[in-house]
Amino acid sequence: MFNTCSPYLKLLAGKGVEWNASLSEELLDRAVKEDKLIFQHIGYVSNMLIRESSVKLFTDPRVIEILNKNFICIAEDKEDRPESFLIALDLLFLNQDFSYGPMNMFIMPDRKPIVCFSDCDSECFLEIANSIILAKEEKKELLIQLSEELSKRAKNTGVITEKGSETKPDQDILTKYVQHWYKGMFETDFIYRLKPFTPNPSSLITIVEYLKYFPNEKMSLKIESLLDHLQFSAIFDPVDGGFFRQTADYSCEEAYYEKTLEENSQFMILYALAYRHFNKESYKLTANLIYQFLRNKFDNGKGGYYNSSTLVTPLNDSSYYLYSLNELSILFPDRYQDIALALGMNLTLNRLEKQTPVRTEDCFTIISEDDLDLLRKRRDEHRGYFVDKREITSHNSQLVRALAISSKLLDNNNMYKEAVETLNYLLNNNINSSGKLFRYTCCQQRSLLGYLSDYSNFIDASLELYKVQGESNYFDIAEKYLNIVMDYFYKPENGMFSKSERSLQSETIPFKRESNVDVIRPSANSIMAGNLLSFYEITGKKEYLKIAEQQINNIVPNLLSSGPMLSSWAQKILNLIKLSE
Repeated sequence: MFNTCSPYLKLLAGKGVEWNASLSEELLDRAVKEDKLIFQHIGYVSNMLIRESSVKLFTDPRVIEILNKNFICIAEDKEDRPESFLIALDLLFLNQDFSYGPMNMFIMPDRKPIVCFSDCDSECFLEIANSIILAKEEKKELLIQLSEELSKRAKNTGVITEKGSETKPDQDILTKYVQHWYKGMFETDFIYRLKPFTPNPSSLITIVEYLKYFPNEKMSLKIESLLDHLQFSAIFDPVDGGFFRQTADYSCEEAYYEKTLEENSQFMILYALAYRHFNKESYKLTANLIYQFLRNKFDNGKGGYYNSSTLVTPLNDSSYYLYSLNELSILFPDRYQDIALALGMNLTLNRLEKQTPVRTEDCFTIISEDDLDLLRKRRDEHRGYFVDKREITSHNSQLVRALAISSKLLDNNNMYKEAVETLNYLLNNNINSSGKLFRYTCCQQRSLLGYLSDYSNFIDASLELYKVQGESNYFDIAEKYLNIVMDYFYKPENGMFSKSERSLQSETIPFKRESNVDVIRPSANSIMAGNLLSFYEITGKKEYLKIAEQQINNIVPNLLSSGPMLSSWAQKILNLIKLSE
């Protein structure tokens, strides 16, 4: 555990629970020999609430004792083991739990799951663990039966079991989906009940692109209002730039101070597209501020980008991103009131009270770059800022794509140059001697073979670079890795792609998954469908179109009941319609 690159696992290590890093055959044999069940926890560092609650749970002496005495314990980071995470996510969905983690699973020694549940306090956890132990001792046959039934249900969850019809999706099905999405988001209290509130920029990208081709004034006004709300609220950082990934609720008044490369890349595309659609200079500025933030805080200085940043202190102890009027008066003795107003602060509050800065309409006409440097230096005096320095292939590839698209929409050639440099970094650092992708590089160490998400995003990035300036070498790179994906990930029996290489054993449960559902990020299969449509558009070869159409046809029956969970697929339907024109 101490040798891992994962900052999340480092937080859990050495605090009492006897963790193992992965579910190996050796551990399975040990579980049988010692007559123990397996407990597996999956979490991630880029969510303060998850991180804090998990550390609190697994430092409780009662939890430590019951786990060490009765279970073989596994802890995994979702970025290290996305296959395990996807399986656990499907198991949560079966229980109507859409929390996105953390995941806690009790598993039989034959690797079949007994139960999967998300975040909980110590009392709830102990109740579940004790019930599992009692069932093992007194009703083992029922426990085995439970694991068999759950395995049967889970095996087909999130997986396409048969090919869908060959009916080509059209504008009617797309419009119905968008209207259904819109009603679910804005004509119910759904978005206002979300706690915490995590925006989904990729789904908003789909809607903005849809509105470009199929105008809808009512929908446009609502989306524009939402985009304004986000960029002028505490979820956007006016000092360093970039979006925080979560706030306490939709009001966006209380931010949770973590930022990710992945989500800010999506936000960059969103606001660049919105600038072209709504013609608002503030959207162009937002996209550029995201770009500047990523360059300043996540650039590794060699062409690659780090994964995320967060605060390692508890949320209620964190003052890193806050300022008081007193602090501003020291930094700007003659102008502190103007600076405070530009940051949306209340001049009537106690001068020592910390306030959250927000971007106002005239923020950057009042606050200069030199002023921002002073504010940043004040932040640097605080402790607790942590950067996850894993250079993850899929997330860096998403940045390449975002920079390529934004360079064209914003007429910014520097973004294109940065995209080229980042792709070259991946080519030089995140590929093994056989030409396969690594999941990530960290501290010059390469770790884990790439998953479908890494390959699909890498291909997507190469294609976007080709589309911007037509340099054939980027098309050649995309084609090379498409061939690898077809050889190692494609499943001709249903026309979809496996989450990991077909020949590799699943880390946790003895059946493999497909990345089909768009939760916060576009699913890997939807990205592959988009890649295949791009290959068809560029080459005219119908074999690419045929595979993409099959993927989309597999998904369409679930589209109208999915809400935002299939928004990336809706975008691919839009792309397919445009190709048919």
